[in-house]
Amino acid sequence: MRRISEWSEDEVANLAGQAITSAPSLSRGLQDTATIAVLLFPGFSLLSLSSFLAPFEKANAILGRRRFVWTFASRSGVSETCSLGLAMPTQFQFSDAMPKMASSARTEMVVLVADGTTQLGAPAELSGALRLCIRQNIPVVALGTATWLLAEMGALKNTECTIHWEQLAAFAETFNGPKVTDVIYTGDSGIWSCAGETSAFDLAVALLEQTLGTYLTVDVCKRNVADGARDRTHRQTGWYPWAIHCTSNKLREALALMEKCLDEPLSLDRIADILTISRRQLERLFETYLGTSPHKYYVKLRLDRARQLIKATNKPIVDIAVACGFVSATHFSKCYRLLYGCSPQQTRLESMKTIGVRKKKQHTPFQ
Repeated sequence: MRRISEWSEDEVANLAGQAITSAPSLSRGLQDTATIAVLLFPGFSLLSLSSFLAPFEKANAILGRRRFVWTFASRSGVSETCSLGLAMPTQFQFSDAMPKMASSARTEMVVLVADGTTQLGAPAELSGALRLCIRQNIPVVALGTATWLLAEMGALKNTECTIHWEQLAAFAETFNGPKVTDVIYTGDSGIWSCAGETSAFDLAVALLEQTLGTYLTVDVCKRNVADGARDRTHRQTGWYPWAIHCTSNKLREALALMEKCLDEPLSLDRIADILTISRRQLERLFETYLGTSPHKYYVKLRLDRARQLIKATNKPIVDIAVACGFVSATHFSKCYRLLYGCSPQQTRLESMKTIGVRKKKQHTPFQ
């Protein structure tokens, strides 16, 4: 049985302001104050954090009371520095906060906020407490690259999840258990994940709607000067500036085929056959809307994926070349240098200097 304790008022940070409008009548359950426990990791995204908490702040203002409060924890328990170099004060260490989060009937959710922390490794003290949260139906939310940390703990086995598109390739190569997708956010088995940045706003609105209904979330979006929140079907890489001017779906279909077949590239003739158009028509579409040829665009897609893998994994360069559809390391290096102005090895060295070498550590079972 869960005991009721404990988040005292002086432990709570960033409470919402005074009421702006009167709130509709609420059920008894909706009158309870709930805590959003936020775990901050080194270099976390301030945009992800503020985008996620803003809807809850506006919900408080609409309801005219502190329906949601939030508190911050970090490994040090003193502060954590975001990717902009600003330090965010924190009230707890992970080791102190997690037992309270898992046992408190007032915990609304536990939110992990990260950005570029995939080289740091997941704190061992989080695994057991997060497992207990999920068992007690306390949602666990991962913003941005925090999804990587959950995967390291073994929390995402057979679980649908997403991560920022810059880490998608490396994530898919590193972990076999999670069912990773490129949508902006997902929810599966009590674990929510999103791509981070502005998609954190969309996820927060979706969670609010589950708790308080559409009536309130429409007003929340309006107060945040948003036309509305995107649903979970939106892809991170599915929007193109040329799309509003393109009257043919063939270009979208061609790009989808290319993105799907990076390790074993299709010939342009094969792509044209699948789309039931001529190769010349295919070339004309790319020239008209993208200003390049299908071949150059396809090569860039594969090189972009390779660059992601080089920066975010320790896989050998030659293995990355093969995984991205290049028949030889020499040809790969030549194409890479032409596009980025440096060799794959130089990119890896620079990445190691910036974020450090990924620590090899045994993953804690999450079962």
